[in-house]
Amino acid sequence: MKALQLRLVLLVAATMLLSVLLLSWLALGHFRRDLPPQMAQSVTAVGIAAAGVLHKAGEYGVPLAQMVDANAFLDAVRRDHPTIAYILVADQRGKVLFQSGYGGLAERGELDTAIAHPGSEIATDTAGSYFNTSVPLVVRHQRFGTLHVGQPVAAVRVRLQEIGYDVATVLVVASLIAIELLRFVLTFVIATPAEATRQFLARVRGGDFSAYLPFDRLGGIGQLSKRFNAIVANLNRRCHDLHAAASAEWRARLEQQLAGFRFHAPGERRMLHASAVEHIRWPFFLLIFADSLSLSFFPVFAGGFYAPDMPLSRNVVVGLPISIFMFTWALSMPWAGSLSDRIGSRRAFLAGAAVTTAGLVLTAGAQSLYDLLLWRSLTALGYGLVFITTQGFVTQNTPPAQRTRGMAVFLSTFFAGSLAGSAIGGILADRLGHGATILVSGVLSAMAALFVLRFLRGAPAAAAARKSLTTHDFKLLLKNRKFVGITFLSAVPAKIALTGFLYYAVPLYLKLLGNNQSTTGRVMMAYGLAIIVVSPAVAKLADRIGQLRWFVSVGGYASALAMFIVYYLDSTTGLLLGITLLGVAHAIGVSPQLALINDLCKDVVQEVGSGTAAGIFRLIERLGNVLGPVIAGLLISQFGFQGAFMGIGIVCLVCVTWFSTMFFWSDGRRPLAPNA
Repeated sequence: MKALQLRLVLLVAATMLLSVLLLSWLALGHFRRDLPPQMAQSVTAVGIAAAGVLHKAGEYGVPLAQMVDANAFLDAVRRDHPTIAYILVADQRGKVLFQSGYGGLAERGELDTAIAHPGSEIATDTAGSYFNTSVPLVVRHQRFGTLHVGQPVAAVRVRLQEIGYDVATVLVVASLIAIELLRFVLTFVIATPAEATRQFLARVRGGDFSAYLPFDRLGGIGQLSKRFNAIVANLNRRCHDLHAAASAEWRARLEQQLAGFRFHAPGERRMLHASAVEHIRWPFFLLIFADSLSLSFFPVFAGGFYAPDMPLSRNVVVGLPISIFMFTWALSMPWAGSLSDRIGSRRAFLAGAAVTTAGLVLTAGAQSLYDLLLWRSLTALGYGLVFITTQGFVTQNTPPAQRTRGMAVFLSTFFAGSLAGSAIGGILADRLGHGATILVSGVLSAMAALFVLRFLRGAPAAAAARKSLTTHDFKLLLKNRKFVGITFLSAVPAKIALTGFLYYAVPLYLKLLGNNQSTTGRVMMAYGLAIIVVSPAVAKLADRIGQLRWFVSVGGYASALAMFIVYYLDSTTGLLLGITLLGVAHAIGVSPQLALINDLCKDVVQEVGSGTAAGIFRLIERLGNVLGPVIAGLLISQFGFQGAFMGIGIVCLVCVTWFSTMFFWSDGRRPLAPNA
């Protein structure tokens, strides 16, 4: 069965890749053909609008050479349209009377010729390295001059390059989406029905005719299941008829003969529950994708709600919605876990997705900073419920020996959705605007809820009994020196770097460097790509060689180095390198943290319970998520972006050095007491 699935995956993936590559090639050809004329039309429209002002002055009898503040007017036109290299007004003989940007051009040979011999109609021609658009100035059928507007030919090349990057980004995201959807389809249509059939036949082989195969909603094995269920129903009916018709003596003898068989009671129809991690993986990916659409521009969006009369600085205010989201998410986790256990995975996911959808839609229509904070808090409640529900579903539907692999699947889906969302969100924001893109997020979140409503069937898996969380558990763990060291010197700094640097500072700084939202999304997706590529290999290596503290320490130093790279390479390329290295650092150092706690804090973990210890660890870890934007905002206010990058790097460096001293140098001199 696995070989069949692998062949199907390879076949579908190859077909999809060829199709997407063909579509990308056709799209780029379309853009190369149609983009230059379209850009020329936009410049022509600007020229006609500017010429209209000059026409109006000419109609009032003002001679062209005596028009007042014409240069200032042309400067204003260029400021409003940054892609225009120059704009000038020439008289009938081609003499330049007024200009903006033309005097500073280095290459003007062909341009001077084109201006000296303008055409009689509105036209765009190539003159040297510029597209020159000439607009005749005519009053009462008499031509009194020409307005020329120029755009660099390189601007078209740059625009085509940006479109090429966008197409490549869409190609990567489409591949991730297709792979996730393909996993679900193959599991739902083939793997899960086949596993249910295997369990059913094993029960029948053992003489158990009390259960039926579940209804197959997508065809496939449905016809076979229908026949099997009919046979089992017929056997149960005949058994019930024999019992009903037999006398007491024959009934006792019949029960002896059927002692090795099991039938269900009349009127019952118990279905075999067949489920798999992939059943919830696709809607989880879709919801994370939806919420992540705003990652590349949310600080810019939040900055629009700042008012000068607010008591806090702009940088702190911009970071507040991110901190509030992370804080609410952290507080929702214990409540969300309890609710998910009580009502089941399906209903919990539906509730979480519905709340997330409402929060996103209301965020798109927020009118003030207070509205924004409230709706982001609402979104965080739903987001936290979906997050915990999915994590619990993965745990319940993964064998104990494969729990680590199951959580790796969970994290890879999370980061794949985050990567794809941030990349596509930047492209959408450039074309639709911030509010409309967030509204699209709400629509996709609703689609995730509808998907679960339609396809996540079956009774919820039985949940393990949960131990109530008490303050005594916190005290026991916070008294343990090693737990405190791993949590506050490794986990919290990693989250500060993630939210303070990547989610808060990077979008703002990329905008400051002159990048659009599409570029911001592409740069930020490097973090998720690094996690997806590096994390599985690091997990296997860590399991094989042990020494998890080395991985945590190396990851911490790599995080600090990522911040220092951004500090010293003050450019978009430097940010790309730093973000990529931060992803590699977190792939190396974050994954082993909880396993290291279980290894080095065995006594206290056993006393409070592994689930409780993990919950407290995750709750404290989220403190870094909350502090990250606040710390970054304060540092930017005082020292600028470069100072903030250096400051976050110093925090990471100090913490990882302290961690290394505690777990290497101190342990080498004297063993740490288990509960020291």
